[in-house]
Amino acid sequence: MLIRNSVILISASILLAGCNSSKKPWVKSDVPRSETEQAMAECNYQAEAATIGIGSGGHYKTYESAIGAGIAAGVEQELDREKLVADCMKAKGFSQ
Repeated sequence: MLIRNSVILISASILLAGCNSSKKPWVKSDVPRSETEQAMAECNYQAEAATIGIGSGGHYKTYESAIGAGIAAGVEQELDREKLVADCMKAKGFSQ
């Protein structure tokens, strides 16, 4: 059971790492890179604050079920965070 959970954890990590590496950069006409980075930092902060509670508060009977729930919550949190960041950047006038 522990080996299966380890494989799931490693697979989820690889999946999330692969998703991040294929992203196009955010751009906006006549906006310097420093301003784009500042907007991205603001959006990341807001998205992190909005998703911080995902997966918290669970009570699990076994270590394996806690690990599985933690992995699922982490994946869900990252997907929600990515959407919130994208929506925030679009609202600020950036595109990919």
